[in-house]
Amino acid sequence: MKPAEAYILNQPEPYRSILLHVQAVIELTVPEIKLLYKYKIPFYYYKNKPFVYLNVSQKRQYVDVAFMKGYNLTLHQNELIGEGGHW
Repeated sequence: MKPAEAYILNQPEPYRSILLHVQAVIELTVPEIKLLYKYKIPFYYYKNKPFVYLNVSQKRQYVDVAFMKGYNLTLHQNELIGEGGHW
């Protein structure tokens, strides 16, 4: 098993289910994306560039789905949460 997959499968519920769902959505939406294990977390690369990472914060009780250069996203900006709780 690859380290990124192990990270996801070794998370306690409900984080594991959330991560598996997000993983499925990302991989179905962008089939050519590559899941790697960087910085001790699952990191998706698109065209050999970092695109999005997944991180569990059990202390804060959330799953972080963070887009690299998320400020370039033009649709649904109102749905994004950045540092300090707003984009």
